[in-house]
Order: sequence, then structure tokens, then C-alpha cells
Amino acid sequence: MKDWYKSSFRRSLLDMHIEEWDDRFLSRFDENEIFRCVREAHIKSPMFYLQSHVGYCYWPTKSGHMHKAFEGREGAVRDLFRLCAEAGMDPVAYYSLIYNNWAYGEHPEWRMLNAHGRGSRDGGNRYGLCCPNNMGYRDFVAEQIAEFSDYFEFYGIFLDMTFWPMVCYCPSCRDRWETETGGDMPDVVDWGNPRWNAFQDKRQEWIGEFARFATAEIKKHNGDCAVEHQYSTATGFWRYGVNANVAQASDYAGGDLYGGAAEQSFACKLYYGLTQNQPFEYMTSRCDPDLREHTTNKTADQLALAVYTTYAHHGASLLIDAIDPDGAVDPGVYELIGKVFRESEKLEPWLTKGDMVQDVGVYFSLDNKMDVGLSGLYTGSRASDDRSQPHLAAAMGAAAALRSGHIPFGVLNNRKLTNLENVKVLVLPDVARMSAEERGAILDFIKNGGSAYLSGNSSIELAGELLGMKYEGHTEETVTYIAPSEAGMDLMDGYRPDRPMAVFAKQAMLSGNTEGTVLGTVTLPYTTPPSETAWASQCCYADVDTEAGERRPDAAFASIHSNPPGIPTGYPAIIKANYGKGRVAWASAPVEAQERYRHRELFIRMIMNMLDKPSFYSDDAPDNVEFIMFEETGAKYLSIVDLRDSFKAQTVCNFSVCVRADKAPERVEALPSGDPLPFAFSDEYVRIAIDKLHIFLMLAIYE
Repeated sequence: MKDWYKSSFRRSLLDMHIEEWDDRFLSRFDENEIFRCVREAHIKSPMFYLQSHVGYCYWPTKSGHMHKAFEGREGAVRDLFRLCAEAGMDPVAYYSLIYNNWAYGEHPEWRMLNAHGRGSRDGGNRYGLCCPNNMGYRDFVAEQIAEFSDYFEFYGIFLDMTFWPMVCYCPSCRDRWETETGGDMPDVVDWGNPRWNAFQDKRQEWIGEFARFATAEIKKHNGDCAVEHQYSTATGFWRYGVNANVAQASDYAGGDLYGGAAEQSFACKLYYGLTQNQPFEYMTSRCDPDLREHTTNKTADQLALAVYTTYAHHGASLLIDAIDPDGAVDPGVYELIGKVFRESEKLEPWLTKGDMVQDVGVYFSLDNKMDVGLSGLYTGSRASDDRSQPHLAAAMGAAAALRSGHIPFGVLNNRKLTNLENVKVLVLPDVARMSAEERGAILDFIKNGGSAYLSGNSSIELAGELLGMKYEGHTEETVTYIAPSEAGMDLMDGYRPDRPMAVFAKQAMLSGNTEGTVLGTVTLPYTTPPSETAWASQCCYADVDTEAGERRPDAAFASIHSNPPGIPTGYPAIIKANYGKGRVAWASAPVEAQERYRHRELFIRMIMNMLDKPSFYSDDAPDNVEFIMFEETGAKYLSIVDLRDSFKAQTVCNFSVCVRADKAPERVEALPSGDPLPFAFSDEYVRIAIDKLHIFLMLAIYE
């Protein structure tokens, strides 16, 4: 059924990565019992495996190997798809790409190889990785797709693991690099080296091309099938080689994540801005916190929070169950899921209405998923597995501050620059790398009346143009301070020039005269703090040089436990300025990344100074309550979520929200009941009192 996903919001996945070396494995697989559980759980679109990371197929394959548990009952999984379709569900298939133990073992020439020439299972790892650049493996994938497309009836398919789990140096990758670029493949991470960056660009290009290949093969056999590639890697670090490439090969974006409510809120906004079609899909497990806890279930409140946080962003919620090795499922799990889905279904008529209101856009660059300071690492070393992402940390920090400040925001990305027109204020959180196209689009956005906040490394490309100053480098010190200027005392309430704000980061240094107003300046500690490595070495090994066997002189310090401020500088740390018709706020370090109350307050003040008349606000809601609003002609739909991660949700009482409107609305209703809610209208805002919030509330404001 074409476009089934546009009206499907209750989805599931039965995880089934099962070996066959024990005759008990999958011996109790019962398609009728699984169907009964899925139906009782009120699931609209169940997803079932066609094969798994293990590589064994759940159909009578000629190209691969069928799991021996299905010998004599080859059509069991196919019957499960059929039963669901006959019951009015939208059955979705699962197929694992790249992760395939059977193919890895049967065809050593298909293996990914690291810089040492070793495959993924050489050290005892569970996962066998096949290289998407190997044409033999590609032919195998195409043959498998042709087989299962002919054997099964499914409406959508989830193609899992479309990314680079390692930096691959197999013969196929080396040959392709030689053909397309020439010379040896780089094996040292160096973000200042054009050749390394060209290599990373190729890795992204190659995985995107492979994703499009797999999608085309599916569409060739089933033109109406909706294709989704695994996209939990949207925020994954550089090694995965994923930017917008995988989303562009998918009919809708989605992936499985397990980091809690704050991560989910950010990811939902990111998926909303990246997906080709709505709704996007957010996947998480019924296990707590993830699939490693096979028998530990989340509470009903935990599952409800996951479902309703997705619904607040008008996304589709998918809950993952894991089958027992013997093939049994727990009916109690599906009773629990059904309890949540029966309630959430009542809200679905409103989940296709309107567009997300985004006064502020947090810019997340899909090409900045690395720490540019971690250069010089050999790709074959453990050190290269460092997953630090300062830009992501700053973006998540900005999102947390905006949520706690109850400011309407979304997450933009660098591959859909036209979406800049949807926001009033753009947040550029420590964006280390920007293309000329990005800089041009951002400058045009500000010239034409938009406002922007820039922090840390974001200043390098744009500060000269926006502020009329010259970049001189970063401080050597990693513990630094921001002191308020006379003009910045109100902005930095609670701090003084002699009691500046601590920032655990290097600060960018700008020189020259600016037409803007300097609100804060850089202050340095009395001494240069040791690096984290040196600090740890001193703590663990006292003053012994383990290589030379000699005592080394004590490092100079002012205070033994900390690095207090001691050296004021003339370098600006916070500047506000006008540019064209727009406004700019610049911070020399990503204060939004600091998980501190005062830092969040400073960031929120800088944003609110540029945001005239927000689309909604709350002056008395708790920090943990988030508001997300969608708007269409004549109506606004406001979701309210208590984002606290807890086993049992608590009720939040007696707060209000103010929604901007041109005139007093005709009515305000609680959804889905339609019960009227009292409101007051004055000064262009509708004030709505919320008596009680238990996890989630949706209301409609009709003009």
C-alpha cells in the first residue's frame, strides 16, 4: 500500500539476531502467537526480520543460507507478514546491510579490513562486516533483494547498518580510491590536511552511493515500497561516514536511540528537519535502557514518555522488542505496549496537521561530527575511536537551554539551507567547519533581517565579516573566564570584572575595532593549566617521570585545586552588533555547552535580546516541561511534555503558557476530549492555565 507510513504512528520491531548452533534456537517461533501479540498491542505497522546480523535468512534462499530452524516450515515468517496484512496492518521488512556474519565467513574477500589488514572478527568481535565497495558483496545484496521481494509481501523495509563501522582499507576500497583520487589511502586523522578531508568526503560519498543502490534495488522489485535506512548515525561521529546521504536515500528518516528524553527531544527535531517525508520515525526499545537488558522492561510511564515525546513532534513511534533465543515472545510485553498505544492512538488525527513553530533554529552541521583538535591519530589505533564532538555537545547544550527557557525552537541542518527562512534567530554552536555556501546563506539570512548567535569556532569563518575584526587564534588555556564589561553588567547578572564567569574551554581571540558593543572580555587564570593527560599523570604517578625515572619540577599554580582568574585581557568575549537588517551576538567560547545554571541564563538572555515577541512562552513552568507547537491556518496545536527520566512519572501542577495570537481565540480545547479550557487574552497573547500535567498534554487553539 503506497504511502501507508503517512498515517501510521504506532509501530514495532521484533529483534531477531539469533544463531543456529543450538537446536533450541528459534524452535518455538510461532507466527500465530506473534501475530496475536502484535494485534493485541494495537500496533499499526509491525516490522519483522527477513534475516539478521548473523546473516541467516528466514526464507528458502538460493543466494545465502536459511536458518535451520525453518527447515520444513519455510513459510512461517511469510505467513506472519500475511496474517498482519489481512488484519489491516502495514507489515514492514527488516534486512541487515554490511553486518552479515554468514557472508563474512563464507566470502573472506568481501570483508572490511582495518589499517592493519584485519577483519572485524579477528579479535573475537561478534559482528562480521562486509564492505559496500566490494562488487561481489553488492551482487549478493541485489540477489537477496530479488529473492525476498518475490517471496514476501511487505509495504516498507528498514535497511539496517548503512554506515562505515570502521575505516576500511580492503582491496576494493584501495582500488576505488586509486581510480577516483590516486595515491595511497590516508591512515592518519588530520582535519587540517586536505588529503584526509578528501578521503572523508569520499567515504561519505561511497556510503551514500551504496544507500542509493540498495534503495534502487528495492524499488526495482517493489516500486510502492517505502525504504528507510538506519539513521541513528545522524549524530554519530565521523567514522560512520554519514551526513545527509542516508536520509536522502530514504523515504523517511529514523533510527534507534537509547539516550533518554533529552536526547530524544533533540533527535526528533533533527529528524523532523531532515526527513524527505513526514512523519519521521523514532525507535527505542522496551528494554531498559537498551537491548542489552533483554529481560529488563521499561515501566508503562517510561514507554509512554518515549511515545508521547515523539508524538509531540508529530513523529511515528516504534518500540523494539527482542525475541528469546528459542523463538518465544513475552505476551506481557505486548500487553504493556498495548496499554500505551491504545491511549496514544486517540491523538493521531492531529499529528498530520500544521508545521512546527521554530522561532529559534539550532544549527547542526552534519559535516562537523568530529573534534578538530584530535588530529594526528593513526586510524589503526584505539585513540582514533575517540567520539568527542564539541559541536554536538554545544548544539545539545543550546537545545537544553532553550527547552528550559520555554523558547520555541527546532534543529536545522546544513543540507537544507532554505529552512533558514523558517526561523527568526539562528544558533551556530561551535561550528568548526563551514562551506562557502553555508557562510553565504547565513550572511544573507542576517542581512535580510534575521538574527544569529555564534560561539567558539563558529567565529573563525564569520567574525571578520560580521564584526569587522581579525581572528588571532585561541587561548592556550583550557580553563578561562568571561568578565562583564560595563555595558554587559545586566547581561551577566551575578558576575563582576573581578568575579568573572568560568568557562572550561579555550576562547577565540579577536583583534581590531568593532562597530558592535563589547559586553564581556576574556580573563585568563594565573597559570596555564596542564592538559587533562598531564593532570591525570600527576594525580596517578605523583612527580615521577616514568620514562626517565627522575623527579620533575612542580608545575606553577596559584590554587592547588583550581585555576582562579588572574589575568584580564583586552580580548572581547561577548559582542552584540548589527549587520544589514539583522542582529548578531557572538561568544568567544560555547557557553551553551556548559551544563551550569548561570551559563544557560546568559545564553537565554542573549537569545531573547534578539527575539521579538516569541510565538509562545511560559514564566512559571518548571525547567523539565517542554512545549512544542504546530500551526496551520486557523489553528495551533500545542504539546506539553514532562521530560523527566523516571520510572514513575510525577504530576506537575499549576503553571501556565502564553501563546501569541492576533486576536482572542474562539476556543481552547484539550485533546482528544475536546473539553474547553479557560483562557485570558491580552497584549497579543493567550494565557492558558494548566492545572495538571502527567507526562503529556495536547491542546488546540482555534482562531
